[in-house]
Amino acid sequence: MPKMMMETAEKKVWMNVTANQCPGCPSNLATRLVMQVIFDILDDEAPIIFGQGCGIGRDFLQRSGLGTHDSACAAMRTAMEIRGIDRPIVVIDGDGQIDMGLADMATAFQQGYKYLHVVCDNQAHAASGSHATGSTDLLARTSVRPSGKVRSRKQFPLMLMFSGAEYVATASTSHPGDLERKLKAAVTRLPAFIQILTPCNPSWGYDDDKGIEVSRLAVECGIWPLYEWKDGAFRRASIPRKATIRDYIAPQRRYAQATDAQIAEMEEYVRQQDSMLSSLASGFNA
Repeated sequence: MPKMMMETAEKKVWMNVTANQCPGCPSNLATRLVMQVIFDILDDEAPIIFGQGCGIGRDFLQRSGLGTHDSACAAMRTAMEIRGIDRPIVVIDGDGQIDMGLADMATAFQQGYKYLHVVCDNQAHAASGSHATGSTDLLARTSVRPSGKVRSRKQFPLMLMFSGAEYVATASTSHPGDLERKLKAAVTRLPAFIQILTPCNPSWGYDDDKGIEVSRLAVECGIWPLYEWKDGAFRRASIPRKATIRDYIAPQRRYAQATDAQIAEMEEYVRQQDSMLSSLASGFNA
């Protein structure tokens, strides 16, 4: 796998070596973790890594175009089938890409194309000015939304759960063991989708060394719940609520404008989200 790894005598570190990310970029970390797990378990099958996004790489990771990765996957799978080739395909891109290409993805999943799509979600078009995507959290300030006002983000995994996916999950770089387990489950249940929370230093406005801390606070306050749907069952990770919404937004300048009333609105959003996910866990408990 040329150029996708830096190899030493002791170990292989899978990464996009020309990505030129910001210091401490969680998207770059997530990409490396995904590559490490994928190549560890699928190396003999020569997996194809496909995609593009801020923090993921824009040089030699194979890519098609803005919002068209899933169409490209469908075309590749069809061409490979005609030629008798069977190689795993994994897409790694950002929330802006999936927002622009959601129709292609939902259709590819509904038609049963076998591939894994991983989204590194930094809740912004961070490579082109950090404006809002469908995944941007409510009340988070962006370059085109200075007030931060929005209703709620799109729930991509749940949308794809009802679009033919065999497996969907959310994950975070703050919980790498959970991410690894979900990747291993996903590659045997295709088509599959995993959305990884990957905060963005400049877009979110936190110190470069706080990426993992901000990710962990998101999980522990409940605004980024960890869950998976597989084999007909919906399960939530049991994560103690060690943090509050105020703890989560405190390190982030994108929430500097938040008032007490708006923080209460975010807390209510988390409660409603909890209720919805609990209902799914109760309803899909095969």
